Amino acid sequence: MLKNNLKYIFFITVFAILGFSREFVFVNINKQLFSLYYSRGDIQIPSSLSFINHFDYSTLYYSKFYLTIIYFLAYFFASYHAVKLISTDKKNAKWIIYIYSILLILSGISMAYNYIINNQLNGYEYTFSRWLMGIAQSPLVTFFILASSKLYNKFQTEQ
Repeated sequence: MLKNNLKYIFFITVFAILGFSREFVFVNINKQLFSLYYSRGDIQIPSSLSFINHFDYSTLYYSKFYLTIIYFLAYFFASYHAVKLISTDKKNAKWIIYIYSILLILSGISMAYNYIINNQLNGYEYTFSRWLMGIAQSPLVTFFILASSKLYNKFQTEQ
């Protein structure tokens, strides 16, 4: 029981670190983008991210796409290992692969459609894609799989 609780604490900590670091990085990149776009010199960026002051608007803007992929992968690996180590049914880890694949494919299709058909990187398709990436870059998938696994196991033992 204690060992299982330590696993939960460990993965909650991992997800908290991922979440806070992602928020910190993206909020400050957005602040710098605002500063560059509106030529505002009064926007302060924390010293740990002061290196982003040397990039131009376009570089910072497109870096967010790469950072989204990096955080997507970080959340995927954290989710996969959390489910694999915590769940009693090791097959549940495959559901992480399926769900993250679906989220990535749907998001990619939405962005591609928006870029190719609408010739833009904003709009409803972009919003939908960001929403899907928001799900992927959170512990929601992991919590859903772990909770449904526990409920399924409890249901199976009661029958």
